Amino acid sequence: MKQGFCLYIVIFCALLPISVLSGCEQRQNKAYSVGIINPGSGYDEVVKGFKAGMEKRGYSEGKNITYLYDGPLKNLNDADVRIKGMLAGNVDLIYSLTTPATKRVKAALAGTNVSAVFGPVHDPVSSGLVNSLANPGGQLTGIKVRGSTPKALEWLRAIVPAVKVIYVPFHITDDAACQTVDDLRETAAKFNIHLVTENVTNKKELETALMNIPHNADAIWMTCSNLLFSNVDKIVKAASARKIPTASSTHSPYRSGILISYGENDFHLGEDVSRLADKLLKGASAAQVPVETAEFFLGINLQTARAIGIKVPPEVIKQADFLVR
Repeated sequence: MKQGFCLYIVIFCALLPISVLSGCEQRQNKAYSVGIINPGSGYDEVVKGFKAGMEKRGYSEGKNITYLYDGPLKNLNDADVRIKGMLAGNVDLIYSLTTPATKRVKAALAGTNVSAVFGPVHDPVSSGLVNSLANPGGQLTGIKVRGSTPKALEWLRAIVPAVKVIYVPFHITDDAACQTVDDLRETAAKFNIHLVTENVTNKKELETALMNIPHNADAIWMTCSNLLFSNVDKIVKAASARKIPTASSTHSPYRSGILISYGENDFHLGEDVSRLADKLLKGASAAQVPVETAEFFLGINLQTARAIGIKVPPEVIKQADFLVR
């Protein structure tokens, strides 16, 4: 009896590694489908970073992963139709960019067993997307980007110490934009800086606002908003005509002519989201994968500085992570 039992143990131990390896091989050979909801072309670099990060983690497009992605949405209202189509196609995971898009994804996932990753999202807790950063709950986790505004204003003051009035066009129903303004107003008060805010809900209203910038404005602030990202060229043009600086607490706008940007790096952010996506595809529960905060970078556009007659202090240039010369 003892001899038979020992033989059973030997056989079991011999077969166990084969079983484990077989399970790993099945996971590696599985083909996944990931849907992407991108509300605007201003986030294309984030999507590139996400795909590059997935490639590094062994997900090769056309081989073991398919992206359900037809490019940026022309209108946010189109998101619902795309999400519905993804779910009908048994998508394994959805990746949403921005707070408004992620809200639509969350609503669509209710009653399904599909999870989602997000990023950038400004403040997922305040926006009702997750229960908490440490324990998201539900079906979503991702990368938040709120937190860079106070330092972004400090960088603007380091370049333009005399700034006293900042013009802030923003969409008052956009969570991320409102949260940016809240953070900016709180920090500005410490330096006796006055904000002049104006609600803009579409491209035409933004164009009108930029033609009527207050005469006493020392700078223009670009909030975290798809509307502004999609029209950054108009903001830069209006500011250049007035010879006043521009600033943003998101990273990428410096590449498009904004004088100083301090916030997340688009490509790097996408790579970070891919790491969380990998966890979920391997079986982790979104409810238990903590939301992470993006790393922040300083970008300065020296071409813009020269065009509006501002000399950026050498000590500030030395601390910049990215420069447009």
